Amino acid sequence: MSWEGKALFAFALTLTLAAVSLGAAQKTSPALPPLSQTCPMHPDIVESKPGTCPLCKMNLVPVRLDASWMCPVHAVVIESQAGTCRLCGRALVPVTVSLSWTCRGEVNAEFLEPGVCHDGSPRIGKRTLRPHGNHNPQHGGQFFMAPDTWHHLEGTLPRDGLFRLHLYDDYARVLPPAALAAMNASVITRQRFDAATRTTIEDEAFTLKPSKDGKSLEAPISRAALPAAMTVKVRFKPDTPEYRFDFTFRELSKEPAGATLVAKRPGASAGSKAPVPRPPAAAAPVETAPVYTAPTEPLPGTMAELLSDLGKRRDEVGALVQKGDFGAVWVPAFQAKDVAVALEPHVDHLAPQSRSDAEPALADVVRTAWQLDAAGDTGNAEDVGKAFALFTDAVARLLSAFSATQP
Repeated sequence: MSWEGKALFAFALTLTLAAVSLGAAQKTSPALPPLSQTCPMHPDIVESKPGTCPLCKMNLVPVRLDASWMCPVHAVVIESQAGTCRLCGRALVPVTVSLSWTCRGEVNAEFLEPGVCHDGSPRIGKRTLRPHGNHNPQHGGQFFMAPDTWHHLEGTLPRDGLFRLHLYDDYARVLPPAALAAMNASVITRQRFDAATRTTIEDEAFTLKPSKDGKSLEAPISRAALPAAMTVKVRFKPDTPEYRFDFTFRELSKEPAGATLVAKRPGASAGSKAPVPRPPAAAAPVETAPVYTAPTEPLPGTMAELLSDLGKRRDEVGALVQKGDFGAVWVPAFQAKDVAVALEPHVDHLAPQSRSDAEPALADVVRTAWQLDAAGDTGNAEDVGKAFALFTDAVARLLSAFSATQP
């Protein structure tokens, strides 16, 4: 799974706090995004420390991840702040990029620091879109990443009686018509669970076929009352597994017309969540790596408030799961993870039995929050439900351990 979609903006916000402590000096020399470590073969593997790739065992290499804004139509337009595309006027969308510097006329010259070239000229900053760096829906639908971590897809309901599936690669580029034609996909609009046979019976299923323009898969479907839940099953090639994606449409999908869409925050470790930052007040050159000024949401100050907030986040996750808004469950799940981490110092003050119960429960809250995030990315309702059940159990055990010693 791509961790880049989760905490990059948190990196920028961390740098903001550092900038405050540095005072006026920071204004003339802004801090750079911190170095992360990534696999040369599997760019979705991003770690905070040097090591080897868990998939191919290659040595990780350093990279600087940063937040930028890109045109949804012209991918060559990548800016350091929010705004509109200089080519078509559409609103830029937030993406993840790698930040580097080059020198004119020097072949293969790429640096992770600004500086001076051999000819005395300053190095030129460059922003390069990262794999999984763009998780913005392009047609007003729901955007998911396939379990193979390469294919991405967006389901839309452009009008009553029509379902459309847009397919992308790991850079959110539209797949060619030949790739769509090789897929075997269907959309299920009505299904039920047969308790006697313990199987799911598909009462209404429609084959998805390439559209006339060859840019998507689509199928005429029965009229459905909103909100409408639908399941897509797709096999990208004849010899690949079949994947399941669950969509819930609360309204018809609308093509974006200039509104900035929201991307997930990238990151390099099991770090912290942060709200999407406001754009900087003015453009900053790449060489100074702009620092964003949006404040993080503060955690409660007392143990009682932390416990109350943990329950609140659990309920928010549950509400999103109930609505089928799987792509958003990671936000309150990560907030719950942060609350659990903040509770860790209080564990030492619990009674021995309560401490024995709290320690594994706290670790399970953190672990299941990441499981919820991974399940939400793939849009599989069954997997999300299982992850939510484990998350709820972990939260309940942690709350119980602390309440046992409360007056």
